[in-house]
Amino acid sequence: MTPATALERIRAADAALSASGATPFPLPIGELLPVVAGTVSALSRGDWWVPGLRERAGAVVRDVPLERLIDGLAGARPYRVAPPSPDGALRALYAVGLALSDPQRAAVVHLGLGSMGDGAAHEALNLAALLEANVVFVVAVHPLGDGAPLGRQLATSPAALAAGLGVAVTEVDGSDAEAVAGAVADARSQPGPHLVVARLP
Repeated sequence: MTPATALERIRAADAALSASGATPFPLPIGELLPVVAGTVSALSRGDWWVPGLRERAGAVVRDVPLERLIDGLAGARPYRVAPPSPDGALRALYAVGLALSDPQRAAVVHLGLGSMGDGAAHEALNLAALLEANVVFVVAVHPLGDGAPLGRQLATSPAALAAGLGVAVTEVDGSDAEAVAGAVADARSQPGPHLVVARLP
């Protein structure tokens, strides 16, 4: 599926989920739409996808029925969609475990700047680098307001953190689904972990 088609399917699914009163609460995808559409359209059927609650509407690109997504904390095993955890750093660890369970496939996880300041995210990056796990960490980076004091959470950029552990890094325009798809496709085709920084306006 092309990123453009994925955009339309996810936009419609997101609106339907918001209208349905999905549990634990509706969380619109918003500006992450091109990041999710690009990411999911770049995956092969055998890859694991580890979304958060905001990204879960993207599962329709993997043919997960919309009604299966009403419960936001449920996974979709036949479709290789992990249960969406609200804790981004723990999602990163789940992705490493999934990648290690099938070294011929990749696991792709969505993170944000807040989760990159968590110790579990650092542990996941380190473990992926140490064990050469085929994990693609997709980190959406966008300007945060005064309510999210990034300076006190993360002493460096996600790219610098990953590079310090020997993890390959690609930076891309997160508002361009085609560019995100290309970056994720390139990352998942290479052995070992990779961090894709998707910058949003």
